Formats: sequence, C-alpha cells, structure tokens
Amino acid sequence: MLDAEGGGMVQEDLKERGYSKEEEYFYKLNQQLIEKKRRELDKKHEEERKQAKAQYYMHCPKCDGSMEEIEYLGILVDRCKKCSGLFFERGELEILLESKEQTGFLGGLKKLFK
Repeated sequence: MLDAEGGGMVQEDLKERGYSKEEEYFYKLNQQLIEKKRRELDKKHEEERKQAKAQYYMHCPKCDGSMEEIEYLGILVDRCKKCSGLFFERGELEILLESKEQTGFLGGLKKLFK
C-alpha cells in the first residue's frame, strides 16, 4: 500500500503481510528502478516527439522545401520557398472564402468546396 503522500510502502503494512526486511529492501529497490526507467522512457519519448516535429514542421508536403508564413487577404498562409505552393491550415480557407465577395479565383474555389 502507498503511504498518505503516495510515495512509498508503509513499513507496518509489509510487516503485517509477513514480508521480511530483505523482501522489503528488494521491493523498494525494484520500485526505485521502475520509477527511474519510467522517467528515462518519458524523456526519450519527449525527445523523439521534438525531433519528429523539427523534421516535419514548416516543410512543404509537396517538395519538402522550407515554408514561410505570409499574409494573404488578412490571414496567414504557409508558402513554400521552393515550389511557391500555398497551404492552408484548418479553417483558413473557409475564412478566406467567407471574408470577401467571391469572384474570379476565390469564387471558383468556393464552388469546388460546395
């Protein structure tokens, strides 16, 4: 059982259950090892997540060029520096289509998505 702070085994409970001091020692040693390994695994997962984000963040899905944010008709869109592709995040295209009177290119886009 955990003590009131949630930290370790309550010694009285171990003695009441018939555990020897040796068993208690190894139990605590195992708990410390498990906690250490959990922290190491959590740290490794966090590093992997950061590396994956750095590898793909602001890279063009078409040509893998680097992206830059530009303002287009009042919203920020991502433009590839290599292929000049424009990429919209969720909701940005809808904002663009609703914000201005749809004629020309924007009108054609709106028809595609209806």
